[in-house]
Amino acid sequence: MWSNKAFRYSLITIISLIVLGYLAMVITSIDTYYPGTVINGQDFGFKSPMYVDNKLYKNPADYNLEVVFRDRTEEINGKKIGLTINYIDELNEIKKSQNPFLWPRTFWMKDYNLAESVSYNDDAVDRIIKGYSELDETTMNHPENPEIVTDEDGKSYAIQGDPGNQIEDIDGVTSRIKEALALEESKIDIDEEGFYTEPEYAVDSEAVERCVEYCNNISSLDIEYKYGRTNVPFTSEQLLNTVRINSDYTCTISKSKVKTVLESYSRLHDTYGSIRTFRSHDRNKIKIIDGDYGWKINIDEETEQLYSDLIHHNSVTRAPVFEEEGYYYNEEDKNDIGGFYAEVDLDKQHMYVYKNGRMVNHSDVVTGCVNKNRATPVGIYSIDYKQTPAVLKGDDYETKVTYWMPFNGGVGFHDATWRGSFGKDIYITNGSHGCVNLPYTFAQELFNTIEEGMPVIVY
Repeated sequence: MWSNKAFRYSLITIISLIVLGYLAMVITSIDTYYPGTVINGQDFGFKSPMYVDNKLYKNPADYNLEVVFRDRTEEINGKKIGLTINYIDELNEIKKSQNPFLWPRTFWMKDYNLAESVSYNDDAVDRIIKGYSELDETTMNHPENPEIVTDEDGKSYAIQGDPGNQIEDIDGVTSRIKEALALEESKIDIDEEGFYTEPEYAVDSEAVERCVEYCNNISSLDIEYKYGRTNVPFTSEQLLNTVRINSDYTCTISKSKVKTVLESYSRLHDTYGSIRTFRSHDRNKIKIIDGDYGWKINIDEETEQLYSDLIHHNSVTRAPVFEEEGYYYNEEDKNDIGGFYAEVDLDKQHMYVYKNGRMVNHSDVVTGCVNKNRATPVGIYSIDYKQTPAVLKGDDYETKVTYWMPFNGGVGFHDATWRGSFGKDIYITNGSHGCVNLPYTFAQELFNTIEEGMPVIVY
């Protein structure tokens, strides 16, 4: 067993070693961190703040901040703005918090995470940002609200308008960029950050959806106009064009827009006053310019009718209010002559009657006197009415006829029993006052064949 003296010596030795070890750690910890000091995930025990600062150093040229705009992406390099990252102040603070005489605290000490202290040349950053065209108000476009359109199937829907590139809070963007630099962020998206001006309405806005529903109700209506026996429908797009969409997406049928649509529809389908190419009895192509035959909508009166149909959401098939009406209509080629018509060849002094596209009768005639400036007017006309008998009156004549078929005011077909012959050159010196004189039998047959409104072509 140990003697008391030996025990005392051993105890003194152990205590001395502990004291020496403690004092050694105190001396070591005066300029360095406690052993086991973890900073930003790394063990920097027995390392000085300057050593750690050098170890954590970042090259400014290696840092880039992407600033993403809608139209393009800009980039800011740390070197160009004099960027520096300072750790030394915080490292010194950590060192100050570690009392060398209390180094045993290392056994329950927590890890340190540095908040980087970033600095840069503020003027250099301002110059770079000021050079961004995306922040130039003169180049910014306002966002557009949704547009209501119609697809090929006639269905209306809303499409988002051009989002534009308007940024109202330019100072806010500048501050956000500087904040990102201070936090060493690698990328900021100006759109995702909410700096761009948004349109007042989106495609799924309640007001827009109500407007689309209203437009679909209008564009899906079946409205057809009857040109004779042919039905000519309005397109969904035409019907949609009658709707006035207000800035708040309230919808109404606009009478002025209805009139504009009707005028456009009339130009597409009416034939009155149009130039026609007609194939004559001898298969020659003749251009018909003059005349008063054809289809023509009365725009003012029909505007009221169509407006009423639209505001009541009525699908209708009816004849519009016509100012002029033809006899026949083919929508495909805009042919309004058809196969039932009368043809007068002034040079040959002969006329022809066609029915179902086939010649059913023809005869020599005598037309207006050329030498007395009473030539029968050329062009395309229609039979106004039929009368039997009739009395034809003029400034210097009053003549009774059996069959009277006017087609151009006071000009028409009638029998001329006082004539002994027809055709040839009679019309030049001894022609009529403008009418087409017919042999009695032919006039009778013509009277029983033709119908009111039937086209008459004179050339």
